[in-house]
Amino acid sequence: MAETHTPPVLPALIELSKVDSLLFGIEIQRKKILDELATRRQAIVAHESKRAARSKQLEDKRAACLKEEKSVKNERDRINERRRSIGTLNNYKVQQAAEREIDFVAKQIGKREEMVLGLMREVELLEKDLTEFDGVLSGLQSEFSALEKDSGVALADFDARSAEYRAQRDELLKNVASHPALVIYNRIQSRYPQNPVVEVMNRDTCAGCHIKIGPQAVVQIARGDVVKCPGCGRIMCLPAEGR
Repeated sequence: MAETHTPPVLPALIELSKVDSLLFGIEIQRKKILDELATRRQAIVAHESKRAARSKQLEDKRAACLKEEKSVKNERDRINERRRSIGTLNNYKVQQAAEREIDFVAKQIGKREEMVLGLMREVELLEKDLTEFDGVLSGLQSEFSALEKDSGVALADFDARSAEYRAQRDELLKNVASHPALVIYNRIQSRYPQNPVVEVMNRDTCAGCHIKIGPQAVVQIARGDVVKCPGCGRIMCLPAEGR
């Protein structure tokens, strides 16, 4: 079960595991902040897209309303001009027919005027919606700016701490750089970045996967051997040597 029998290497791997655990924790916190920023940014982009669509809808409604208003006004002017010209007609039947035609057209114009009023109400509602969109968007942007500012401070602190821990890691690696156990450690650390080295609880249980280990393994660990858990494969250490 023992991978190597060089006592000094286990304490070095324990210290390396501590540093790697700290680096892993920083990266988790960094990712959490960056993910939150990305989520907030996506929310703003989505809201801006919805606002743009609503703004386009408003522009189209306004254009349709203005066009219809102009068309109705022109029709109303023509009808009024036609009414004024009826008196110049000498034939009574022709006058009656013209009046009936004018009345029919006037009713159609009345319906179109109702449609214009409906369009105006839609424009008013869209304008109200757009104002609400602007308010929500302004709030989202303000919250994002505040979060971005706070995140910048936190990320700068993470960078400083990460640089410090990496410097410590480089120093620790000097002690085990050529040791075969480092290959084992790196393989385990890539699988368990948070805790590649775990304690033996109650002198018979792996703290990583809670599998029972034999007394011989405990003796080897106490001797300073690099021993992997038969269950999870992590390197094990005794509590007195642990973190």
